[in-house]
Amino acid sequence: MAIGDDAAVRINKAGERLIITADISVENVHFTLDTMTFEEIGYRAMVSNLSDCAAMGATPDSAVVQLVFPKGGGEDVNGAIEKIYTGFTQACSEWNFPIVGGDLSGGAVWTVGITLIGSLSPGDKVAKRTGISDGDALWVTGTPGGSAAGLAALAKWGRAGVLERYQRLVDLHIRPTPRVNEARILAACGPVSGMMDLSDGLSKDVGTLCFDNGLGFIFERGLVSSPDMVELADELDWDWQDWFYHGGEEYELLLSCAPSFDPRGIINTVNITRLGFFTSKYSGMFIEGYGGMEELPPRGWDHC
Repeated sequence: MAIGDDAAVRINKAGERLIITADISVENVHFTLDTMTFEEIGYRAMVSNLSDCAAMGATPDSAVVQLVFPKGGGEDVNGAIEKIYTGFTQACSEWNFPIVGGDLSGGAVWTVGITLIGSLSPGDKVAKRTGISDGDALWVTGTPGGSAAGLAALAKWGRAGVLERYQRLVDLHIRPTPRVNEARILAACGPVSGMMDLSDGLSKDVGTLCFDNGLGFIFERGLVSSPDMVELADELDWDWQDWFYHGGEEYELLLSCAPSFDPRGIINTVNITRLGFFTSKYSGMFIEGYGGMEELPPRGWDHC
C-alpha cells in the first residue's frame, strides 16, 4: 500500500495484515502542562495512534514507545515518566494490547513518540481513504469541533475554573475516545467506501479525502453543533462554526458510503452525523447555504 493512508499495511506469510502507524506528541505543540496532567498526556498520545489504527478497520496488537524528557528536570522527571506510562497503561488496558518496547532520551521538551501495530485477519477488509465515488455520502462520529471548544474553555478559565456545563467539551480534548469497535463494524460493511481518522479538523481532513479521490465535497445545509458548544461560543464571542469546520485533535471517524446507506442503523454507541456528499461537479469544498454555495478553505490543525 502506498503512503497516504492513516497507517501502513504489511502482509505476513500467514496472510495476516499488520497495520503500522506512528504518531508524535510534542510539548507546547500538541499539549501543555498548564492544562493536562502527565497521565492524560500519556493516555491521549496512545489514543491518537489507536485512532489511526481504527481508521484502517484494524485491532490494536502492540505498541513501541519513545519518550524524550527535558534535560535538567531534576528528581521530578522520574515521577513524571511513571505517570506518563500510567496513562499509556490505561489506554492499553482499555483496548487490550501491550507495550512491547521503546526507548528514553533527554531533550529540549517532553516528546512522546509511539509506533502502534494493529492486525487484520485474512479476509478482513482494509479500510482506506481511496475508493470514494461521485455521490457517496460522508458521515462523522462524535462532536466535530468539540476538542477545539474544550481547549478554548481551558484557555479562558484554566483547568480548575472551567464551568461544569462545559466539562464535556474539556473531556473531549484531554481524554478522547478512539472509535476502534465502531470502525471494525463499519469497515466490514459493503456500502462503506472509505474511512479516515478525523484528527486535523473537518476542512483539512475532508479536503484530504477530496484530493485523494479526485472529487469535490458539498457540506449540507443546516448542519448544527451540540448545544454546549454553541453556548460556549456565544459566551466567548466566537463563531462555533470555526470550531466545527476547522478544529483539530478530534480522534473521531470520517466514513464515506453509498448515499442510500445509513450507518446509524448498525452503530448505536456514538452519535453519527451526515455531513454531505462527494461530487465530480465541483473542485474543492463548499457549504450549501440558502443564498448559494460558499467555498470552504482547508484550515485545520497545524502541527508546526
